[in-house]
Amino acid sequence: MFLSYHSHGECLSIGVKSRVLFGRLLSPDDYWLLLGSDTVGEIAQKLRQTDYNEVLSTLPAEPRRQDIEFAVKTTILKEAENFAIHMSDPRIKFFLTWVGWHEAENLKSIFRYIAAGRGDRDALRRRLYIMKSSKVSYDNVLLVRNFTELAESLKGTPYYAPLSDSLRKISAGEEKNLFLLETSLDRFNESSLFKGLMNLGPDERRNLLPLFGSRLDLFNIYILYRALTFYDLSPEEILSLFLPFQFKINLHLLGAAIHDESFEHTIERLKDRFAAYSDVFASGLADENPQLSLERNIKRFLYKLAYKVVMTGSPGFHTVVGYFLLKEYEITDIIRITEAVRYGHDRRLAAAYLIRPIVSGGEKTWQ
Repeated sequence: MFLSYHSHGECLSIGVKSRVLFGRLLSPDDYWLLLGSDTVGEIAQKLRQTDYNEVLSTLPAEPRRQDIEFAVKTTILKEAENFAIHMSDPRIKFFLTWVGWHEAENLKSIFRYIAAGRGDRDALRRRLYIMKSSKVSYDNVLLVRNFTELAESLKGTPYYAPLSDSLRKISAGEEKNLFLLETSLDRFNESSLFKGLMNLGPDERRNLLPLFGSRLDLFNIYILYRALTFYDLSPEEILSLFLPFQFKINLHLLGAAIHDESFEHTIERLKDRFAAYSDVFASGLADENPQLSLERNIKRFLYKLAYKVVMTGSPGFHTVVGYFLLKEYEITDIIRITEAVRYGHDRRLAAAYLIRPIVSGGEKTWQ
């Protein structure tokens, strides 16, 4: 399949633009500068010297941590809107599906608000950033009082079908926590993303498949870890949580791992054929803060793949996707740095848990 002249021009234009923005991401020195801040206000002041200046310019001299978090999150979504208007099918569908991950975070905040049974609805509204492409009516969703009403408010949106069964179970008291509901949402988004990937042109698929295929594998392994470690689920329930697509790790292997005597045994099972994945989980769980370390390991693994995508070949749509994933991880790191400063955490330790590796030495083989 050959790209039309118009399509080729579209890909080249947005690819070049994303390469320019990639060059303006924060450097390791910028990270250390932020980590050296004494106050949240100082972080905001330093970020005003970067591309985040526009979204931070209206904040007070001593902003709250939440103000900075919301402000920096808006940058990636505003940039996404600016890129989306220059895309056509099938790239626009894939790109907006990726943007849907941010809407999923909105919905998870609403799940937790309803589950808590209390909270400041107006404060929650201010934390949400609504994309123009959204099919969800947040005016209605923010008025719901329980999960039954939430299901009704989601009718007519892409989220109703994949979430309806979990919402019914949690409304009926069959589920006591949000794990299955949130996993159903993640499963829907990741599956939609992979379907969109398969509709891209052959060159775009080839460049992006190692990145998004690894996302599939790591998602499935992480779901298996959480299901076996924290929840009392039947093998059938765990199987239903895996993605319907696989990359390197197939359902046969995952199904066998469900019956392992421990997740540590599963890690050993992966070691021979999938050493990089095995080490991501083994080294993360061996850390003194295993949950934080494991989250970092998974995202750092994908960070390095996204970086490789950006640097691969001539600028194109794949460059755009890689850039936005790197931008997403940078924002996550800024938020983590802001929390470390706000709560007086050890800066060197905080640096070790950032997604972007800025502490030299000691990297694992997968890094």
